[in-house]
Amino acid sequence: MNELSFQRILVPTDLSDFATTAVRWAAMLESRLGATLTLLYANQPYIPFDVTEGPAAYVLQNAPEFRERLVRDLRGYVTTHLPDIAARVETRVVDEAPAKAILDTAKDIDADLIVMATHGRSGWQRLLLGSVTERVVHLSDRPVLCIPPDAEHHEQAAIGKILCPVNFTDIARTALETAAALAETFDAELLVAHVAEAGDGADLSAEFAAWVEPHLRSRCRYSQIVASGDAAEQTLRLAGDAAADLIVVGARHKRFADLTVLGTTTQRVVRFARRPVLTVMTPRAASARRTAVA
Repeated sequence: MNELSFQRILVPTDLSDFATTAVRWAAMLESRLGATLTLLYANQPYIPFDVTEGPAAYVLQNAPEFRERLVRDLRGYVTTHLPDIAARVETRVVDEAPAKAILDTAKDIDADLIVMATHGRSGWQRLLLGSVTERVVHLSDRPVLCIPPDAEHHEQAAIGKILCPVNFTDIARTALETAAALAETFDAELLVAHVAEAGDGADLSAEFAAWVEPHLRSRCRYSQIVASGDAAEQTLRLAGDAAADLIVVGARHKRFADLTVLGTTTQRVVRFARRPVLTVMTPRAASARRTAVA
């Protein structure tokens, strides 16, 4: 089984309370994994709706002193929220729309992981177009850890129980290997779940055990769960019932014309989960996507 290799972590922030929760999770990973953190602020170009105010607002946003203040504010944010590791944290201000800034910076620093909050500033568009986080998950060739608003109610970021849904595919195997490595690193309990389609009366216990055991043998504490019904709904229910701290799920990307879309189950889990969700890709798929982008 592969060792966990999250050594370079990118953390986008808009300096809000929601983003601070993601920063806290990233700091926890930095502490346990010895990773380096890069905090990113996307200074999105201003698009005026009023012809009279547009030029002035554009000039203000692009003035050197405005950008210098953003840099200072971001460093101050790090000092306030990550006082113990502030000297080791890199900060960047990028003049791009958020999703593009995140994806470009992840490629530039060769990030192993992106950690970000799932809230967005798109209002009603989130339901139709997806938030910035969802867009990043759709297009990223790297694992993305999505931290939902509900995670802010926990006193501190911690991983004591991990849920990993599997369906006997290559991407599920990659997700399981990542989940097992996390469970081993954090001495966490791993719950491996398979959701069969409603009405499927086949006994999958033996097949499930044979598929799971080679990946987890003597590496971590784990148990198996077999459920039936809608995969996304059951995954969310199981995470709630088990009080899981983290869901690890495979992200299957497909090309359709000029769009990159996720498998429906993964997309729904990311969107509606009340626990942090880590999406991972198969190494081969990630490599192919990076080559295509290059």
